[in-house]
Amino acid sequence: MPEGMARKAWRAEKLARRAERLKPVVALATRWAYCRHYVMGGSHYAYTEALSDAAAERTFPARIGSSLCLADYNPDGLWDETVLLESAEGCFRDVDVSPDGKRLLYSFKASDRGDDFHLYEMDLATRAVRQLTFGEGVADYEGCYLPDGRIIFNSTRCMQIVDCWWTEVSNLYRCDADGSNITRLTYDQVHDNYPALTWDGRVLYTRWEYNDRSQMYPQPLFGMNPDGTNQRAVYGGNSWFPTTLIHARAVPNSALFFGIATGHHSLQPGELMRFDPRQGREETQGAWQLEPLRPAKFAKIDAYGQTGRVAAYPYPVNEDGVVLSFLPEGWDRDGNGNLRRHERKAPFGLYWTDVNGARELLVARRGKVPCGRPVPVCARTLPNRPSARPDETLTSGVFAVRDVYVGDAMKGVERGTVKAMRVCSLDYRPVGIGQNGNGGPGGGGLSCTPPALGNATWGIKRVLGEVPVAEDGSVAFEAPARTPVFFILLDEKGRMVQTMRSWTVLQPGETASCIGCHESPNLAPDFKPHDTLQGKALASLKPAARGFSFLKDVQPILERRCVGCHNPEKNPKLPDFTATPVEDPRSKRLWTKSYVSLTRARPDGVGNDRRWVGNPDNRVVNWVHSASAPTLLPPMTNGSRVSELFTKRLDKGHAPGLTDAEARTLACWIDLGVPFCGDYTEGANWNEEERARWAKAVEKRARLATKGEPKR
Repeated sequence: MPEGMARKAWRAEKLARRAERLKPVVALATRWAYCRHYVMGGSHYAYTEALSDAAAERTFPARIGSSLCLADYNPDGLWDETVLLESAEGCFRDVDVSPDGKRLLYSFKASDRGDDFHLYEMDLATRAVRQLTFGEGVADYEGCYLPDGRIIFNSTRCMQIVDCWWTEVSNLYRCDADGSNITRLTYDQVHDNYPALTWDGRVLYTRWEYNDRSQMYPQPLFGMNPDGTNQRAVYGGNSWFPTTLIHARAVPNSALFFGIATGHHSLQPGELMRFDPRQGREETQGAWQLEPLRPAKFAKIDAYGQTGRVAAYPYPVNEDGVVLSFLPEGWDRDGNGNLRRHERKAPFGLYWTDVNGARELLVARRGKVPCGRPVPVCARTLPNRPSARPDETLTSGVFAVRDVYVGDAMKGVERGTVKAMRVCSLDYRPVGIGQNGNGGPGGGGLSCTPPALGNATWGIKRVLGEVPVAEDGSVAFEAPARTPVFFILLDEKGRMVQTMRSWTVLQPGETASCIGCHESPNLAPDFKPHDTLQGKALASLKPAARGFSFLKDVQPILERRCVGCHNPEKNPKLPDFTATPVEDPRSKRLWTKSYVSLTRARPDGVGNDRRWVGNPDNRVVNWVHSASAPTLLPPMTNGSRVSELFTKRLDKGHAPGLTDAEARTLACWIDLGVPFCGDYTEGANWNEEERARWAKAVEKRARLATKGEPKR
């Protein structure tokens, strides 16, 4: 065959194979919307807000260029690209398509310092654009249409700072179609990312969390209803693997979903994986690696998924294939293995790929800004799950647990051990001032505006109260809405049997229930003919006036019962339990002699770099390590129940006259992770500039807490 004819035959064969592979894509939509922008990520995967008034870190590469684009199916080769909008210095970063297929929702930031990400909407027929959200020093992004016409999006309006770094936090919000009636849906410690609607009307999103555990690994996939109710882990809530699960989207009419398994200290792209939660929801139980399709292999790696091919933003076409942003050759690295700076512009293209590695390039990538977040431009019917406006007349909801003894977290605990549940809320810091460090089984990390010395609790904790647990293990109570809360199970002495190293939130009027403690979401409850939750009189918990404070709650007990002997004037060989201040230059706190003595703390560093670090594994005062592993901890292995302060001292009459209430307070302090501060300003050793910075952040938080209206 002549060479020219051979080439024609080869091209015809390739086009025929390409057409066959792309049939499912074309059947879904012949037009796709996407953005071209720099590769997202910062010092860690989550930080992409690029606030114009950022406290410390602003990841926004200048003059890379960005555009909002459409790609139309071309049977003869690469798809035809149409640029709808472009900017030389700004960024179009996220796009979604309205259910009727007629409008595009996107976020845009015009410049590094002169603007912030806000939501916009374009009418595809007329190309008319309207801005939906506004606000100086506020980032609104990752918008997603809901079935009722409203919008869920990510925003820095919560005005929080990351516990372990200096970057602003984003939580999920909802607004009306015109940008009005902005309502906060999640009340999370650090970042939420990438909300995406499922075919059955839920919202999937990534939640970074680390209450009383390592900050590095728990970045699980969460889900909720569009009204913010029923927030719970979908995959990886107590896992080392995947390090981070992001960009997840459900397969239409299937239990499966695709997502990106990536690292913590990395950019967002990583390894494309498929998940089947029916097989399990932790570690590799339901995880499948691709090319070829095979059960995932466990790995405990901070920067997971950064070798070989890297991917982002998969949009499932069916159970076997996705359209996505893809870099087949992987990252370009220097001789030391570090990503080169130009990888912010790595040539990610739009591809279709299947689970076994067949793939087709859809949109040209060489010499272009990277492609991101493809979505089909087509009409589709969205299931209308409840998405009601919150009833602002209500300030509480109800929690109900069927049986606290059910679940992996309570294995081996004898029935009757648990007598009560302590309910606690979390307070989040608005800005970072001072720091110390944590290091332990889950890795190491900084703690900013620390409310405790190193290795102790990450945040301020308020005790809302204790509610009785019935003999059958059931418990039900009323709790404040829109408040992040966690639970500690207590024995008859008020000492910890097990603790929840996460949190949950009620919407106003919501009733949330679970079977037990960290039971598998795949588990169905046993039938109880005489369910004790029915007709149960509910305990009612109210917001606490302040957080638990060592100075206000523990030191007075020490003064009454201990300082008579435990002071340097009386006996210099005994631990000093006086309130004598101890300066911590790095943390910018004034601890006390009693606090550092009880926590077996030691100074780390010298001069202005000196900070105090506690020892959570000491036998006298043993608490749950703030750098503990993300996996479930066995019950009754940490806390006041095993601390020798009780077992070998107080329980044996070491402090004559100690009352039961005082003993329970001391136990509570240990089981909360030995906090020092009842709020972030207590014990602060700040200068005037730092106090002014704190006041400015508090004022901004209060201002942003009001509902935003569209600018007319």
